Amino acid sequence: MTDDPMVEEFFSEVNDKYYPQVMEGLELLDSGDVGQGIEILARPLHTIKGVTGFMAGYEEASGFTHKVEDFLKKVQAGEVEHTSENITLLSRSVNMIFQVLEMLRDGDTDREEQEEVLGLILTASTPAQSEAEVVLAGVEVEHRGDVHILRIQDKRIHLKVHRDMIVSEILSVEPGDTILLDMAHVLSFGSSAWAMLSTMGVTFHIGAFNVNPDCKQTLYQWGYDRDITVYPDEEAFFTTQ
Repeated sequence: MTDDPMVEEFFSEVNDKYYPQVMEGLELLDSGDVGQGIEILARPLHTIKGVTGFMAGYEEASGFTHKVEDFLKKVQAGEVEHTSENITLLSRSVNMIFQVLEMLRDGDTDREEQEEVLGLILTASTPAQSEAEVVLAGVEVEHRGDVHILRIQDKRIHLKVHRDMIVSEILSVEPGDTILLDMAHVLSFGSSAWAMLSTMGVTFHIGAFNVNPDCKQTLYQWGYDRDITVYPDEEAFFTTQ
């Protein structure tokens, strides 16, 4: 990636222009001037989101920045309270953008901290939840012959507690059995969750259905579809058997 002149020019702009602007905005956040800090942050983040969206191999950075930008707007609009915890999370999220850029540049595949930040953003943006408490909707389990169907009820699967919930259900199944995940209720499914399922695909036959486009994009982007087969719906699986 580093041999691409466009990439080198972009990182030069990041270091010389965007990062100093972001640091100025974060200093204002830390000093309590949230409104002015957000105004300054908005411009470089919007540019980073747009440019990385056209850079091959950096689409993930564009998607992550887009989610941080949405969180920024919610804080600005007052939809997210200006608590010290939320402002600290905002600062961490903005800094994480630059970490994601460097990780992609270096070919680093560790997404744990990135997924944690996204999970915290989702939690902070949901009025019914707080960072200290995540209410799990759970997994409903059904059986059709020797196929175990796990119907995931939570809308967003990003935090470790969500992944552990699914792992617990899978580990109750005999090795070698077939597991189908019903994702009709799931709006977003983090790459760490897909990675976890991919690893378990060595022991179990795992498939998923009712997978929305955003969840599919994450699955295919990281190549986890080599271990997890996606079906349009439940019956599509059974008609292929």
